[in-house]
Amino acid sequence: MTVEFHELEIAAVTRETADCASFELSVPPGLREAYDYKAGQHLTFELPWEGFEVTRCYSLSSCPDLGEPLKIAVKRVEGGRVSNWMNDNLTVGDKIRASVPEGRFVLDPETRSGAPLFLFAGGSGITPIISLLKSAVATTKRSITLVYANQHPDSVIYADEIDRLVGQHPERLVVQHHYDSESGYLTSEKVRQHLHDTDIAEFYICGPAAFMELVEDTLSEVAVHEELVYVERFVSPADPDRAEGESPEVQSFESPDKFSLWLDGRSRSVPYVRGRTLLECAQAAGLNPGHSCESGYCGSCMAHVNTGQVHMRTHEALSERDIAKGVALLCQSIPASSEPLELDADSTSFRTASAVKSSYGRRVSHLAAAAVFAFMVTGTLVLRLVH
Repeated sequence: MTVEFHELEIAAVTRETADCASFELSVPPGLREAYDYKAGQHLTFELPWEGFEVTRCYSLSSCPDLGEPLKIAVKRVEGGRVSNWMNDNLTVGDKIRASVPEGRFVLDPETRSGAPLFLFAGGSGITPIISLLKSAVATTKRSITLVYANQHPDSVIYADEIDRLVGQHPERLVVQHHYDSESGYLTSEKVRQHLHDTDIAEFYICGPAAFMELVEDTLSEVAVHEELVYVERFVSPADPDRAEGESPEVQSFESPDKFSLWLDGRSRSVPYVRGRTLLECAQAAGLNPGHSCESGYCGSCMAHVNTGQVHMRTHEALSERDIAKGVALLCQSIPASSEPLELDADSTSFRTASAVKSSYGRRVSHLAAAAVFAFMVTGTLVLRLVH
């Protein structure tokens, strides 16, 4: 099953900053169910460009829990084909092709619903972050800290919306703006100043690579469990006229006849067809793992390699840390050996669902045990009083 693209209409255009505009998208009535989404997800856009198609992923900044229409923000990138074209040309009434919503950078409704929430955004990384922020405010009672880094005050995207949220929820929402022009680049020490309850809080990070690496490293230094950290990485894919050909050594890899894929809580056996990606084979077997850009740049099709080896044609959406932990992109992966290959596609962000729940599960188990003990003691006292 390939990614579904449909024509959506531009319903509104808002100039957020000098180099960033937001676009509200109107979904035809017959497609509204297909475009149901979760806070933090993204759309992939497909545009014709001089005889070929180019694709880009943009996070949704709107919040489904508030009934908001689909909205994205597009910031100009120097030399960027799509970002500049959209800022210069898209107007109300125009049509644009967009995929159905995808992505795993979402809040977990089942675990740690009362734990503090930390949101770290850099520049245009605020787009999925503000969606998560609005969802958490609307559906939970969590305390929320947003640390938002920009070059200067005039480059803050959604400034008015953020200020409005702080005014509406001052008792549980704290926003810390950081401006490079006034304080220099964000440092590990400044990140630490905003942290508390690091043993139970959840952390969501999106922004430029250097910004995300700084925050991730700082959280690691203060011993935050990696299962509590969620990262969204976006890199623009190489356009067809700029893409490099496949390396010749790929053809020399051995491969098994089949591989195992954990999906929706079940292990599926998937026949492997030589030369095809693991995602293509899974789709041919009637499965539909999460995916979006199919170019290795959005991270929607990530999975954990439990056993065996894979070769990724490209992996721009992953950091070296992710790869070292065994994370792979199904849309770019082929087997790299004939040994048994097992992958787990049931993951949230770059973490497996079971790992996300593990540390919290231990806390719940301890609380449950304490509750049982208290119940037993109370029962004993009641019996003594009766006698």
